[in-house]
Amino acid sequence: MSNILVTGAEGQLGQCFQSVANEFPSHNLFFVNKKALDITKIESLEKAYYQYPFEGIINCAAYSKVDQAEIEIDRANKINENGIQNIVTFAEEKGLFIIHFSTDYVFDGKIKLPLKEEHATNPLNRYAKSKLAGEAILSEANCIHTTFRISWLFSPFGSNFVKTILKLSNSRHEIQVVRDQTGRPTYGIDLARLVMKNINNPNFFDFHCYHYANKGATSWFNFAKKIMDFSKRNCKITPCLNSEFPTPAIRPIYSILDTSRVEKTLSLSIRNWETALGDCIKKIQYNEVI
Repeated sequence: MSNILVTGAEGQLGQCFQSVANEFPSHNLFFVNKKALDITKIESLEKAYYQYPFEGIINCAAYSKVDQAEIEIDRANKINENGIQNIVTFAEEKGLFIIHFSTDYVFDGKIKLPLKEEHATNPLNRYAKSKLAGEAILSEANCIHTTFRISWLFSPFGSNFVKTILKLSNSRHEIQVVRDQTGRPTYGIDLARLVMKNINNPNFFDFHCYHYANKGATSWFNFAKKIMDFSKRNCKITPCLNSEFPTPAIRPIYSILDTSRVEKTLSLSIRNWETALGDCIKKIQYNEVI
């Protein structure tokens, strides 16, 4: 029986881990939200450890407001960079393992090939720069660790593209969605299950970085159309160009992650994003959590 701390419990990914926790009774997961544990304060980690000693940390705590990070630069860096340094320092002292999550936005989208872990990074926005800085700190850690870079995260929880489109369709007859950004959606519940199922795999920490996303590439436009199809709504989805809707933070046009490393290392069979989306929509409709 292993004891594992999960930070950021009230965030989207933290809630995904909570939703699958009962499937893995051989692990005691201790979920802490920001009020209970602030990763920017190392004494907060110490307090949690002495309340319930743990062998590892699954870090779901992050600053994830991509556009707001262009303004709140210091806050994004404090959480995504300094917070990771605190986790690393504490884990090194206590001999803990760390599982961390990063983003496809560390790439600039100029390479029109599925992106491998070793491809050169070049973040285009402040959020991505802060996440890459956190990656760099963790890569030098003197403890067992790995980072999962993920893309286009969605789930029945928190704020994400699927829930945004569903909300908009409640009040609109038509929604314009960008058609010239391409990536691979990641279903948070599938990711949480992958981590929990394989955390004791002897090969799990073989690499310091993995790319993970559900199978199949798509555009935000096609993603939105599928959301309408699965939810059986009549709201019309119309395509537009990224240039027509500029945002404070620049995003990569192409960020298809190559997941062959994690598939080979852990003998995974990753399901298609459309199948995962169907499950997600059913959970949202059943729980009325739009």
